[in-house]
Amino acid sequence: MSIRPTQQATFTQIQRGLLANFSSLVRSQEQIASGKRIVRPSDDPVGASQALAFRRQIAAAERNRTSVEGAQVMLDTASGLLQDAGGLLAEARASLLQGMNGTASADDRRLLAGSIGLIRDRLMEIGNARAGNRYLFGGTAIDAAPFATSGGGVRYLGNEESQEVLVGIDSRLTSTLPGDEIFAAQQRSGTQFAGFTGLASGATADQGTGYMHVQVRHDATTASGLAGGVALGSSAQDTIVGQHALVVDGAARTVKLGNGAAISIPTGTGVISVTDEHGAQVSLDFSAWDGSSFSATVSGSASISLDGSNWTSVTLAESDLRLTDAASGNVLHVDTRSLHRAGTELVTFGGTVNVFDVLQGIVEDLENGDGLDPAAQRERLDMWLVELDRNHENVLTATGELGALSQRAGGLEDAYDTELSQVRGLLSGVEDVDFASAVMEMSRAEQTLQLAQATSARLLSTSLLNFLR
Repeated sequence: MSIRPTQQATFTQIQRGLLANFSSLVRSQEQIASGKRIVRPSDDPVGASQALAFRRQIAAAERNRTSVEGAQVMLDTASGLLQDAGGLLAEARASLLQGMNGTASADDRRLLAGSIGLIRDRLMEIGNARAGNRYLFGGTAIDAAPFATSGGGVRYLGNEESQEVLVGIDSRLTSTLPGDEIFAAQQRSGTQFAGFTGLASGATADQGTGYMHVQVRHDATTASGLAGGVALGSSAQDTIVGQHALVVDGAARTVKLGNGAAISIPTGTGVISVTDEHGAQVSLDFSAWDGSSFSATVSGSASISLDGSNWTSVTLAESDLRLTDAASGNVLHVDTRSLHRAGTELVTFGGTVNVFDVLQGIVEDLENGDGLDPAAQRERLDMWLVELDRNHENVLTATGELGALSQRAGGLEDAYDTELSQVRGLLSGVEDVDFASAVMEMSRAEQTLQLAQATSARLLSTSLLNFLR
């Protein structure tokens, strides 16, 4: 018995063949149009899984590279600003040395003070610089200016944390340094006294930062052994503190206080001021002097203060007198045993004065508002020079650190570029189409489809008569 295919069976078989060939043609056309061998996961499940892993790796590398690029901008900006700061501090140092030169006049020093004041203002701008809307030198406190004037000095309002960006799994890159590390580093080296009044450090450790001015006030002058009609003058201008020997030489018509220079006593002179080797001054009235010679002892009593309001009397026997400044919280211990004159004593908590306050102190002492003699002015400027050099070194060190971080960022950027290039190559090898093979496959599919269509047309044209004998 012969079995003949039904018309329905033939039609179904033709339909399946046409759809299969058409699907092959469409797949080839999609590959050529998209450039991808894997258009949908079903095209190659294993390849699709590999491609997905490569894409995740590419996304992570691109994300990290973007972070590195952002950090690089901040590092380069901060490094450029610190290079400017280093140049400004070198200029300030040169001006300070010029002001310390004995040939400089008071007017010259005032001009130098003006230029250093401008440098300080520019450094404040650098300290409060921003990159976009982020303050560079405030640590992670990026929304407020890190340096602000407070109580006559400059305070750091940021924090001590460095800004960082994530550049890999458990890998971070520092994008800038906190401002206190650059402009206000704490490198304690002990309390320093300028030596103007004779005050010295006490036995107990001090508590404080920056600098302060200790005021020594002359309270009264007394004398024993005055003779020949000589008397004390008005004590309003006296600065003498403690006991000082006074020698009047009638034959030479001179008067000498301590180891100071002998001063001539002019004829008919009334009150004259006599100064010892430390600059301590006492007024003497020679109106009734009979010309005789004698030796005497002149003493001055004093009080000291940190704030100019609260005064503590001294006996000149204290080796560890505690003084407290309620406003700043600074605690100072002083030895008064060598105190010899009244005036304003500069005290620095060595290694803690920020660069802005150093420059401000230099400006004030170059202008000499306290009326210091040249030797005392030089002593103060010497103290400021030490602090200026320390701060300058910190700025240079920070500049070097930022340069090293920038170099690391550049290396990371190159590494991520290389990684991206390699992974994209692997991804291309997995999912990109071979155009020559795809074109050949499309041509083959097109020809096969055309042949199937022609065959199908002939088969579908068969009628019932073809099956009759």
